[in-house]
Amino acid sequence: MGNVVKMKCSSRLETLDIIADKMKEEFWTESVCDERNDKAILLCFEEYYFRVSSYVALTLMFTEDDNGQYVVIAGMGGGSGLSNISWGANKSFAKRAVKFLQQYGFEIYE
Repeated sequence: MGNVVKMKCSSRLETLDIIADKMKEEFWTESVCDERNDKAILLCFEEYYFRVSSYVALTLMFTEDDNGQYVVIAGMGGGSGLSNISWGANKSFAKRAVKFLQQYGFEIYE
């Protein structure tokens, strides 16, 4: 089962473009997708997790409005066997993104 986390930043320490660029540089994983327009940034990553002998995917959708910056983080995949057990791999991947974004003032909400 996937893991979804929503975060918000009211302080705007950096632009979303800078945060996305730094994430791609410093996240130490394979970038699969980087799509940007004037309303949103979509980043997708994947990484091989030995504990599940499979790749795990991470998708981040950044948006902003007058009230702040937002990101939805979705860690998916890595499940194996009939029960699709991921042994927490997708949750670990999402947690790394949360910790990274907390450096830029993002906080979990909802």
